[in-house]
Amino acid sequence: MTGEQKSFKQLEQEGFHAKAHAYGNYVGAITAQAVEPVLDAVQTTQNTHFLDVATGPGYFAGGAAARGAQAVGVDFAPNMVVEATQRFPNATFRQGDAEALDFETGTFDAVTCPFGLLHFADADQAIAEAFRVLKPGGWYAFTVWDTPDKHDFFGIILDALQTHGMMDIPLPEAPPIFRFSDPLESERVLTEAGFTDVRVEGLPLVWETNAAEDLLLLLEYGTVRTQMLLQMQPEDHLKRIYKAIYEGASRLERDGRFVFSWPAVMSVGRKPL
Repeated sequence: MTGEQKSFKQLEQEGFHAKAHAYGNYVGAITAQAVEPVLDAVQTTQNTHFLDVATGPGYFAGGAAARGAQAVGVDFAPNMVVEATQRFPNATFRQGDAEALDFETGTFDAVTCPFGLLHFADADQAIAEAFRVLKPGGWYAFTVWDTPDKHDFFGIILDALQTHGMMDIPLPEAPPIFRFSDPLESERVLTEAGFTDVRVEGLPLVWETNAAEDLLLLLEYGTVRTQMLLQMQPEDHLKRIYKAIYEGASRLERDGRFVFSWPAVMSVGRKPL
């Protein structure tokens, strides 16, 4: 990288813009499993005015539209907006910044943020914006990935990186990826933002594949910062990292299938009347 270093937010935006189609094909098989629990949590029904923040390929807005909701999805990556529009033409998608939503105060009955907070430079501001655009009595829910000790993917990847990789790679500082995996932290942040009826629960998602090598493809097409960490490794380190990832994935093989536990954490709150 030459000239002024790009920010965490810029790199995330550029990365997801470039990977929009492939991201939906790989990670979408996992995140789509959370659609119905999240829509239920924010009480999405016919005519609900619904906003999905960091909509990605649009699964949550598309699911809301299928229930008859007036569904809008926003994402900071232009190609994600294109991808979501193609996949779910019954919802409306537009480019937008989660930390500065371009909607009037008190617009929506429900707001969701599926697996987006870990990609925001200022997650607290994004939560405050969700609170602002909700109507009184409206519901908000966000999801994040659970911690590596419970999560096959992150457990394998982080162990391989920490054991064989160089971690002092010159990337801009990023917010802690597992901050909101802690139920107490999520409860605290939502309560301080003004939400009531706060609750946190786990979502037992899984990912299945026919080949251990698919985990490397998911890394390439489904992650931004982690893939940048890998790309900037010296070649000898990278070979050892990939070998450790492959061996870790191979241990999960059962009858020719590889089944990864991929748990998520959902946090829910309501804007007071």
